[in-house]
Amino acid sequence: MATSFKVKAVAELREAKKLEREREAQEQAESEKVKADKAQANAERIAAKLERIAKGVESTPPVEEVAVEEVVEEVLEEVVEEVVEEVVEEVVEEPVEKPKPKAKAKPKAKTTAKKRGRPAKAKK
Repeated sequence: MATSFKVKAVAELREAKKLEREREAQEQAESEKVKADKAQANAERIAAKLERIAKGVESTPPVEEVAVEEVVEEVLEEVVEEVVEEVVEEVVEEPVEKPKPKAKAKPKAKTTAKKRGRPAKAKK
């Protein structure tokens, strides 16, 4: 048996799903458009490259390979030397204080209070 609030809730749910499907379709269309634009740009780049090759025009000269590792090692050594010098200057030795030994704990006094409850004989 359908009541008015259930019918209203179902109608609202259908409307929300419809709006969500429309939003997803719009996002899908935008995504497809972006993919198509990228594919078009790529095709244009390839066509331009093939045209240059057909004309016999040289492309840009290759970049000289620099020994990156050597440059990085030199820079790294300089930085490490600077940091080591700064650290050496900042180190100052201060006397180390020894922690005082803690006092031993005193033993607890025995309690002579009577136990409460039924005696052991009565429990049996």
